[in-house]
Amino acid sequence: MAKSRILAIVVLLVGMVSSVFALELAGWKYRAEVTIEDGTSEYCSLTLTPGIYDAARLDLADIRLVDAGDEQVPYVLAKPKDITERHRYKPVVINRSTSADRAAMVTLDFTKQVVKNSLEVETRGNNFRRAVKVEGSNDNIEFFTLVERAYVFAISYDRRFEQVDLPTNDYRYLRISVLPMAEGEKSPVINEVRAFKTERELAKRQPVEMIHVEHSEDEKSSSSIYVYDLAYRRLPVSEIELDVADDSFYRYVTLEGRDAATRKVKLDSEDNRQRFREVEVRWERIISDTIYRYTTADGKKWEKLVLRLPSEGRVYRYLKITVKNYDDKPVTVRSASAKMITHKIVFAAEGNTAATLYVGSESARPPRYDLKRRLNNPLQVKARVAKLGNITDNPLFGQFEEKPVAWTEKHKVLLLIIMVAMVLVLGGFILKSFKSIRSEEVQN
Repeated sequence: MAKSRILAIVVLLVGMVSSVFALELAGWKYRAEVTIEDGTSEYCSLTLTPGIYDAARLDLADIRLVDAGDEQVPYVLAKPKDITERHRYKPVVINRSTSADRAAMVTLDFTKQVVKNSLEVETRGNNFRRAVKVEGSNDNIEFFTLVERAYVFAISYDRRFEQVDLPTNDYRYLRISVLPMAEGEKSPVINEVRAFKTERELAKRQPVEMIHVEHSEDEKSSSSIYVYDLAYRRLPVSEIELDVADDSFYRYVTLEGRDAATRKVKLDSEDNRQRFREVEVRWERIISDTIYRYTTADGKKWEKLVLRLPSEGRVYRYLKITVKNYDDKPVTVRSASAKMITHKIVFAAEGNTAATLYVGSESARPPRYDLKRRLNNPLQVKARVAKLGNITDNPLFGQFEEKPVAWTEKHKVLLLIIMVAMVLVLGGFILKSFKSIRSEEVQN
């Protein structure tokens, strides 16, 4: 008799937990079928598609996996990351001088041959573009050109670009020359030079199509402007690579974005009719960077045509690339291509049972599953491949407005409190029942 009571309690608790995991599907706009490949692995891995990013919220917290019984399937959302190691050197400044052409010069002594591939050259001023030359030597007598002409920029106090990429080298001495912008300018002042060795292990990328929209030349600002369409919003784009026709150049570049060209603004009116007017959506700055291509004295060609985007920054559907030409002729950007690092969903699935992914809820709270505690490194788990089908409208969307909302949906917090109290009470009851069963067995 006691055993049957315990079994009934366990069934009741399981039913209560299941009701909490049930999902009100009418709150999600879109859905996509999930298919799972054959295999024996306990876990499955699903890669998000561009359409999911476009339909989901920016934080991706409205994504849900649902099984055939309309209950949530716990999952872990993970995104591969680039691994960057940067070692900073502290060389000794052994010489500061000014050349005949008024270039500021500084020589760095690393005390021994060490591998390095970039510098940060900090110069005085808040609005400039100055050419930089870098040479290397092992005896501080004969120097060899590493970079013939790079540039450092300052648009304002907080918008500076001071990094100079170097061919990987192990010269003991580096000589840095910073030229004035024009003949009438005084010799620039080099405040500090920092040297680094940077190593990167890049996460796997997927290509993203960039559709060319327009190109224009702004003579007033001496800039070339290119606009592209990614076709989707909120894509996790990690980098953009430009195909430039010119052979030798060094340019400052800004990247801006927006999701639409115009938006509707409601107008006040004396009657009940709604009136709107179209206003232009302003561009939002994403990053500033440089691109270049040059040939060193030994005939080696060097170039940097990739714009790297911050991993946590927002990426818009429409991108505007502005290339600042200053007094040089405009460069010609033939095309642009993008790559993104996509999120993966890792979830447990028995057999090959299909599931459905729901997305597009503005009110959904971020899910919290115990699976996240069990999988410390979900991207390293052996998993079967799961694939998403086409994204379609959810036929149940909005139907909750036509039927009363369940009491459990209205009072989730209260329900959880009641559940905790019941678990404590029932737990005590189970313990007493176990003692009673054990006592009966001892007596028998």
